[in-house]
Amino acid sequence: MKTALEALIRAHSFTVVAVILVTAAPTGCSEERKAPRSLTAELEVVKRVEGEGNEVDTADVRGADTGVGELINIPIEVIRINDFIHMATGLANTYLVSTSEGNVLVDTGFAFQARQQYKALREIDDGPVTHILLPQGQHDDIGGLGRWKDSDTKIIMTRTTMEYMRWREKISGWLLNHFAVLYNWSTQLLAVKDLLYPYESITPDILVEDHAGYSFEQGGIRFEVIALPGAEGTNSTGLWLPDHKILFCGGGFVGPHFPMWPNLGTVRGDRNRLVEPYLDSLNKVIALQPEILLPGQEVAVVGKEKIEEQLILIRDALQYVHDEVIEGMNDGKDVYQLMQEIELPRRVAHLSQSHGRVDWVIRNMVYEYGGWFQYRSTSELYPYHVSDVYADIIEIAGVKPVLAKAEVRLQADEPVHALLLVEMALESEPENPDVLRAQIQVLTTLLERSRATTNNFSEIAWLETEISKAEDMLD
Repeated sequence: MKTALEALIRAHSFTVVAVILVTAAPTGCSEERKAPRSLTAELEVVKRVEGEGNEVDTADVRGADTGVGELINIPIEVIRINDFIHMATGLANTYLVSTSEGNVLVDTGFAFQARQQYKALREIDDGPVTHILLPQGQHDDIGGLGRWKDSDTKIIMTRTTMEYMRWREKISGWLLNHFAVLYNWSTQLLAVKDLLYPYESITPDILVEDHAGYSFEQGGIRFEVIALPGAEGTNSTGLWLPDHKILFCGGGFVGPHFPMWPNLGTVRGDRNRLVEPYLDSLNKVIALQPEILLPGQEVAVVGKEKIEEQLILIRDALQYVHDEVIEGMNDGKDVYQLMQEIELPRRVAHLSQSHGRVDWVIRNMVYEYGGWFQYRSTSELYPYHVSDVYADIIEIAGVKPVLAKAEVRLQADEPVHALLLVEMALESEPENPDVLRAQIQVLTTLLERSRATTNNFSEIAWLETEISKAEDMLD
């Protein structure tokens, strides 16, 4: 069986440091805050959950050959971070911080893995859980909440996270329909009993105002809750251990890859993520100089210099694109010009776009700063799309000439232009075998291009879905 570490390495193509610098276990004395530092220990798998995997079938996962797609198949193991922190792996990590005065939990896992993660961590430490931090309020935060929380446990959330959860519950039907396209295994969760699914909002016991933060001390460890509007949401939250230089950054600050181009404009659907607040968060964390970064997914990132270098890489790439977009908007360029023209400069071009893409973030950024009306055409003002007249164009031009022109575009290495023409024919004759075959040919070309370049999960999952639908119609 593939271990969680091996799966993470395969999924994200990074090197795990086997020996890490960690801090000593807490002394339990609140007056002695200078805990010993710089002890070494093995990054060790201390518990492996054999024969108990996901409670859903993941045999036919869309985007399975991407790093993001592979995350769902990471087995559940408990990895020792240091003497008092253990991590349960899976699609999303759950962290248990053990202290002499009770335990602090960060994230509770995804619903279909929470039972196994809970059981595995409880074999490490079955002491009372005094606090649970929900860093973002998404599905991978709350899945195991019912198992971990008892009458004395305090749930900690920021105000923006609480408000985000209420918004997400309100629009959950719309979101689930979108999730089902990209994450095709997600619909199975509706049939699994004892799961917090599709979604329930939560009112915390400790509500943290984002601008103020929240601090507490337990068992000789100081904890600081800080707002970190991030790559995966404006409501992202971190838990900082200042004496140990450890930052739990949740799944929202850096996303499922580190480092990665931020997914500020999602395909699956979510509230907009804002550029300048994320730049501020990156600078805030750089200034903290963490020595261990514990994300919501992947393994621990260890080493102050390594963490700083990778955070600066993300910041500089995003700052460059931000400045180029603002300059282009002020020069009168529209969103499509900017999406086509702006690329990452060579010094940061290696940054992964396997979750977000630069051109998608540019589109989101233009709408963030300038709104929905692009001053491109008068028809933008009205509740109709250009596709509403595709059938009229096909009636005039005919399907065969349009498909022939699409083939010309495809042969000229212009598959998106070819797709626009094929979509015109599809609107008029959606069951025409020639049109469906042309669609499959164009989509397959785009799929191969994506795999060879960004290997972007959302793009690949969408293309696989559309190809499958077209093939089913041909059968």
